Amino acid sequence: MNYELKKSELDLQSFISSTTRLKKYETSNISYTLELLESVLKGIPDIIRVFDSDNRILFFNEAGYKFYNKTRGEVRGKKCFETLNRKKNCESCDVEKAIKTKQMIMIEKYVPEFNLFMECTYNPVLDDSGEIIFVVEQLRDITEKKIMANSVKESEERYRKIVNLSPEAISIVVDNRIVLTNHQACKLVGTEYSKIIGESIYKYIESESVKPIRKKIKQILEEKITKSTSDHKIIRYDKTTVEVEISASYLIYKGRPAIQAVIRNITETKRALNQAAKFQKKYIESISPIPEKIQMETLYMPARTVTGDFFKIYKVNEDLAIGIVGDVSGKGITAALSVLAFFVLFREAILISYDPSEIVKILNKKIVNYLDKYIAACCFSLNLKKNEARIAGAGINQFMFQKSNCIAEEFIVKGPFLGMFEDGEFDEKVISFEKGDRFYFPTDGLEFIFNDYEIKNNYLKEHTIAEFIEYMKRFLNNVITDFGALKDDSTLVALEIK
Repeated sequence: MNYELKKSELDLQSFISSTTRLKKYETSNISYTLELLESVLKGIPDIIRVFDSDNRILFFNEAGYKFYNKTRGEVRGKKCFETLNRKKNCESCDVEKAIKTKQMIMIEKYVPEFNLFMECTYNPVLDDSGEIIFVVEQLRDITEKKIMANSVKESEERYRKIVNLSPEAISIVVDNRIVLTNHQACKLVGTEYSKIIGESIYKYIESESVKPIRKKIKQILEEKITKSTSDHKIIRYDKTTVEVEISASYLIYKGRPAIQAVIRNITETKRALNQAAKFQKKYIESISPIPEKIQMETLYMPARTVTGDFFKIYKVNEDLAIGIVGDVSGKGITAALSVLAFFVLFREAILISYDPSEIVKILNKKIVNYLDKYIAACCFSLNLKKNEARIAGAGINQFMFQKSNCIAEEFIVKGPFLGMFEDGEFDEKVISFEKGDRFYFPTDGLEFIFNDYEIKNNYLKEHTIAEFIEYMKRFLNNVITDFGALKDDSTLVALEIK
């Protein structure tokens, strides 16, 4: 018999089936056979026990010794019940059954000593005359599977009732089809329960959301994600649309991978946020404060409707501009209001000092006292008379400077978030510039550009700042198309000295 098994064949069932009947000349060297069997079973993660024809233990595999917390010497020659500290054999011993019937047995049983459910397989190995040589027992822990199966079976109706009590629309989806839903979901799409069950979810999804939702579902199922939230539009039965927030979670439904979607109607909230976003954008000026001397191009794309990102550049006089790029912690209307409050504080700080390092110190103390927020910012000044830029970091610690027709360089200006430490220290970088030189100030949603070789070494050198901004907009719009939304607010201010 050939015992040189390939790696792909080193699983228990293939080995057992290959040794189910051993010829007489092989049984004469039974010790060798058992040694080979023990070496093969050694690395198998399931619990393996091997019994002789008298129902006494020959050996365990490593997983078995670990599970029972026993050594080889403590189990060899013992009966199964003795290793469990029982006083007598089980009323129905499955090893004895396998010995008597000479047939493979597969059962599920509960082991009270370990409070576990086990899937048990008993493989008798016979010699050429049909006599038992040994029995291989394979144990696999199926407790979690058993509990979940029982729970689903026992509580499905109860779960259905609970789901119907929820004030939010809830649907469970298997293979892209709705298998369970509640009254609120029916109400949301404007139809009856019987018409929804079995339907494809894409019947209710607006076309622009189909691609990102497909990707999201694939990701949730593959990575077993417990919560993923995104905003979409769904189509009702009367063909009107509703703005919704979908919170999707992985679960097992009737033994199959599924997604539970909690769907919240946010149409009114969205309407209010859109108004807030319009209000916010009035305070975000994308026009150069000194257009005859500084060209300014900006990118401003929120991850949600209202953003925590901001930028502001003030013209102090014909030769001096002071600006700031930042990100307020939090999202939504609260963040927007914090941005407006910050603009007031920034304006007050400029009245005290034109030095960015001093400005961030003033802002830091005011934020500690008044805003109770952390704000990441990078403050800069452009002195067009001295041809000198000063940049101070406060949580946003990276920016790029590009000499005319040269490769863009990354600079670090260290400093903690504003509002984090009352006496925080903030580094300042001084850079001399000339006509054609550029500065790039991104928020953390665009930090990846610092590590993009193609952008830093080629694209920025060959394109105008306006072309670069358009390129980044296209890139981010593709991300939104693929994934439904940006992970973070994305803001970039690009400046070129004329």
